[in-house]
Amino acid sequence: MAENAEKHFSAPSWKDKINLTGQTWKMLTGIIWRYASRWAFIFFIGIVLNIGFFIMLHSKIDFFLGRSTAQTILGIGSIIFFFILAPIAYFWFANKYALQSVLYFVGNHLKETIFSYFVSKAFEYAYKQPAIKAQLENNKIEDFINITLPEYLQKLQGMNGVLRKLFKRFSGNMDLVAIFKEAQESLGGEINMKNLEHYVAQKAAEKIPLRLLSPPNKWWVLALILLNGGIFAIFWFVMS
Repeated sequence: MAENAEKHFSAPSWKDKINLTGQTWKMLTGIIWRYASRWAFIFFIGIVLNIGFFIMLHSKIDFFLGRSTAQTILGIGSIIFFFILAPIAYFWFANKYALQSVLYFVGNHLKETIFSYFVSKAFEYAYKQPAIKAQLENNKIEDFINITLPEYLQKLQGMNGVLRKLFKRFSGNMDLVAIFKEAQESLGGEINMKNLEHYVAQKAAEKIPLRLLSPPNKWWVLALILLNGGIFAIFWFVMS
């Protein structure tokens, strides 16, 4: 009987929702730790380095302050550099490096997972539309692919904010609708929620630009540290 046919695209059960929530938090904790640890490490190095430089110059700065105008300006300038300008530079570089590290981490370890997450959220959005939901429950996904999916790609409603930004970065110029259509054609009668999600995630992951799969550039951080040390050396020489 047709009414007893297996429903390949029925709404997710409470267990499926719990699994998706767990998967989301697992991704988020990995991403947040990756970002926070890299950012904190670089910024901490910068702060400690500049406090050390200031301590070494402290007596010279005290000597310069309150003397000639040029010497006072130099003393105040050194304080501004070590406690304002340098920390800002380290803050900016730490943020840039941490973001690149996150992209590298997701691109190499979570690239399929984040697209699977997108597919789940797209169907979650579709189930809120009675007409589309009824079609999905009858194993008809044409309107979902042609109408609901393009609409959802404009909104990405229900996606976590962090994961939404990362998804946008990785999906870039991808034609995800075309990938869904390709999946429908390739899977044929074997198509179901699990197979579709796996197919789309795998194909989309293969289309991620190589630049997003490259490790962050550590040389910029080293260059900043060397520049910081060079400016300290200049202050030391001028104040001697």
